[in-house]
Amino acid sequence: MDIRIDKDFNEESNNPFEAYAKERLRKYFENYPFLNTVQIYLRGQKHPYKKVKLQVRVKGKEIFTEAPGAQHHDAFDSALQKLRGQLEKYKTKRYTAA
Repeated sequence: MDIRIDKDFNEESNNPFEAYAKERLRKYFENYPFLNTVQIYLRGQKHPYKKVKLQVRVKGKEIFTEAPGAQHHDAFDSALQKLRGQLEKYKTKRYTAA
């Protein structure tokens, strides 16, 4: 699984959020072989409400989720929860024998 983080503000490349996001994604999705890439988009540091968008590429489809929060960590957790639901639905439809 390839994880990329795109942000519209300048921060160190080894910031705590980046490590947190990668750890959470690997923890939850290491058992999904159909997951190709995950891109994380962050709304800027100066905006009062942070927003995280997740774009996931799976076999034959792209899945998008987004969530606002007071901090990027909160927004990421909310978006991750939504993503888990969408990936479970995708997994059920695609890999369950009819």
